[in-house]
Amino acid sequence: MDRGGLTVKLRHIINSSLRTYFKSTSGGMAITFSLSLVAATFAVGASYDLAQLTKAKQIAQMTADNMALAASIAVDQNNSERYVGKRKYPYSKLGGAQPDFTNSMQGFVVYDIVDDLDPTNVGVDPQDSKRLLARATVEGQYTPSFLHAFGYTGIDFVATSDVAYAARQGTPASIFFVTDNSGSMGGRDENHVRKIDSLRTSMIGFMGILGQIPSQNNRIFRTSLFPYNKQLIQGRVVDPDWGTLSNNEINRMNSGGGTRSTVALTLAKSKFNLENDIHDDEHGNDEPLKFLIFMSDGANNGSYNKRVCHTEQDWIDTSTQEYWWKRKRGKIKTTYKRPRGRNARSWTHVAAVTSGYYGDVEVCENEAYSPENVSSLAQCTAMKASGVKIYSIAYDVSRDERALAEQFMKDCSSNTEGSTYTDEGYYKYATNGADLQAVFDEIGNSVLIEVVRIKR
Repeated sequence: MDRGGLTVKLRHIINSSLRTYFKSTSGGMAITFSLSLVAATFAVGASYDLAQLTKAKQIAQMTADNMALAASIAVDQNNSERYVGKRKYPYSKLGGAQPDFTNSMQGFVVYDIVDDLDPTNVGVDPQDSKRLLARATVEGQYTPSFLHAFGYTGIDFVATSDVAYAARQGTPASIFFVTDNSGSMGGRDENHVRKIDSLRTSMIGFMGILGQIPSQNNRIFRTSLFPYNKQLIQGRVVDPDWGTLSNNEINRMNSGGGTRSTVALTLAKSKFNLENDIHDDEHGNDEPLKFLIFMSDGANNGSYNKRVCHTEQDWIDTSTQEYWWKRKRGKIKTTYKRPRGRNARSWTHVAAVTSGYYGDVEVCENEAYSPENVSSLAQCTAMKASGVKIYSIAYDVSRDERALAEQFMKDCSSNTEGSTYTDEGYYKYATNGADLQAVFDEIGNSVLIEVVRIKR
């Protein structure tokens, strides 16, 4: 778009209006109004076109991200149906999430771009560990609604996205689940859906996302499931294995028993300790990515109010006297005892001059305390120290338990010290089944991106 030409044309319109104004001997206010109207109309029209252009670029960027991700996955799977390099595809073939209102978008992929910024490319065999990029480009042209009247028929836009893939076909990962299947999960959330059903549905959706990662042939990732209550009628532990959890392994998890997280977390920690050697034996990588998705709908059983005391600095008052006085015959009379008798009402209290010092004072209060939380957090801390990234999800927690349960889940997650939990994104709260599924989808996509290494 020729911005200079547009400026000249607008300047010509304004100057023409001004010359008419100065030459005219009547109707000056009308000309002034028309001049203001021209400027206001131009501002409104240009703003509309700018908003539409921004929307088009956002759609193009999301489409480029999806296209690059699909292209990199297809490379790892050696899928013959993948996008052909450098061939331009219409928008209908790109899997865009929103309609292309410009009716102009098309995209193409360039494969095998070397990721020069990857430190593993320095001093190693490129065939063993170099990372390559699938670069997707989506381009189009927006036809302005307002600026079209000025002779500008189209504004070009473009979006690109890079997704890395490795010669060894993916980053190894172990993805474990610790899930609350206690009796309260048989209850219903605010949308009147059984919470255990929402958990099953959300986990099945999560497995669908993981299914995009090549695993059956290349054995890239392993999954496992550790329910709180693993008795036969409530649900069985699914030991770590290659690929995704099956629908049957998820659906046989029923609700029942108490809310105690330590046993499941301890078992998950012990299994994570074996994963380095298993991945090393399979594909020579002894440092796989490790993820724990930990979900609970309430505080652990066995919590109670514990009297907690601490010392703090406060003023310690050492004054002991009280002064009483009354004014009589212009004089002030004082005494150290409260007066009695018929004239007592004429005496007025005056506080003594305060004396004292700052010193240690014991302050005590009742706090909710959970021994189960303490032992569970020890397991979370140990896992995080060994490189496990923990996502925690609190789901439809009752109001009276929420403070204790939410703080426990936050402390267990991988949020960095001193940051807000929402900034890091490892702690989530879901109020109903739809929220829970959205949270599982969000985490699943985050894991997917880390495993195939999206870059932009």
